[in-house]
Amino acid sequence: MMKLGKISPLAFSRMKQRGISIDALHHLLEHGQVEKQFDGARLVYLDNPTPGPVWAGSPKPRLYAVVDAAGEVLTVERRVRLRG
Repeated sequence: MMKLGKISPLAFSRMKQRGISIDALHHLLEHGQVEKQFDGARLVYLDNPTPGPVWAGSPKPRLYAVVDAAGEVLTVERRVRLRG
């Protein structure tokens, strides 16, 4: 469980471009899985932020953020990972 600290201008810009709200970022940091990187940064992600029916072959959304060692959010992304 992480708390939201400072958000970099790049991360804030990316959030606006991708339609990711501050509430979604709070939820991600509170409930996401954390992978520590070698440089002290952390990758926080949710595999499926919105539960719903899963049809064969449909893309699965993935929300993630990169947080540096000091706790600043560097970027926030929403990617689509195809099954296969």
